Amino acid sequence: MSILLITALLLSMYSVVPPASAHGLTPPVTASVSADDKELQAYAGTYTFADNGTFQKLTITVENGELYGQVDSNERYKLVKQSEPDTYKSTSSYGSVYTFTRDATTKAVTGFRMKIMDYNLEGTKDKQ
Repeated sequence: MSILLITALLLSMYSVVPPASAHGLTPPVTASVSADDKELQAYAGTYTFADNGTFQKLTITVENGELYGQVDSNERYKLVKQSEPDTYKSTSSYGSVYTFTRDATTKAVTGFRMKIMDYNLEGTKDKQ
C-alpha cells in the first residue's frame, strides 16, 4: 500500500500539464519594432564612397537590433555605438570608425565619414 501511495505521489509531482496552446489560449503573436530598431533603420542602405581608388560601396544593415557594415564584397562586421552622435566602431581588426552625416534641415542620414587606420574616407547615401 505504501508503494502505491509513493507512486501516486511521485506521479502527481511529475505530471505534465499541457501548454496553454492545448487549451486554445495561445496569445496572439505581434511583431514589434523597438525605438532603437527604428533609429538604426535610418542608417540602413547603400552608400557610394567618394573616389578613393580602393573602396566603392558600403552596405549598412540592421539585424536583431544591431547595426552591421560591409564594404564591397568584404566580410560583414557589427558596428558598435560610440559616445559621439551617429558614430559607430567596426568590430573588424581595423577598428574602422563610421560617423554618419545628416541633412541639417530634415535630419535624414545622407552620408558617412570613415576613419580606417590613417585614412579618412567619405561617401554619400544612395537614393532608396
